[in-house]
Amino acid sequence: MSTRTMPVVRVPATDTAAALLLDWLIRDVLPAALDGGAANHASVRLRTLPPISHRHIRSPRKLRVHARRVGDTIAAIEDQIRIRAVSVDAERALARPTIVLPDPVLNAAASIGGAMMDIGSSSAALAYRALLLVPATIESEEAAFSTQVRVIDSYCALLTRLWHSDFQASIVIPPPIEP
Repeated sequence: MSTRTMPVVRVPATDTAAALLLDWLIRDVLPAALDGGAANHASVRLRTLPPISHRHIRSPRKLRVHARRVGDTIAAIEDQIRIRAVSVDAERALARPTIVLPDPVLNAAASIGGAMMDIGSSSAALAYRALLLVPATIESEEAAFSTQVRVIDSYCALLTRLWHSDFQASIVIPPPIEP
């Protein structure tokens, strides 16, 4: 299945929907992506963060702990990238499998990041940056495939939660794009 045919969700701009999306980004999909790479120890710390509620959205200062933890995750990912750059010769580094996270997941993360910046929190934008860095930590073809599967499963679970919890949400399946 091409990532171009994955369903996209549209939700109303409510604090509850924003909290659900931000919680998914920081406590679900980012740790799922990290599990397949060298910085997988950071995923445990993200999963142990308190759940994000509509109260966090109304008072973005309450998201400082989340933003700090995601910042620590980015630092861990960058450390792993530096370690690999020093310890791996150029030929092996270039031959390493590349993973591309699905476009709808990255688009959702970017959208959530923009919306959260509008209310004064950088936590989602930092999580989006971390998602962009994750592929550089994947070490094998098998890990790349399992990471993609975990991320897609997380996205589909988000769609299901939104569909069941908010009747104003709509799920759109874009038409396939011919190459």
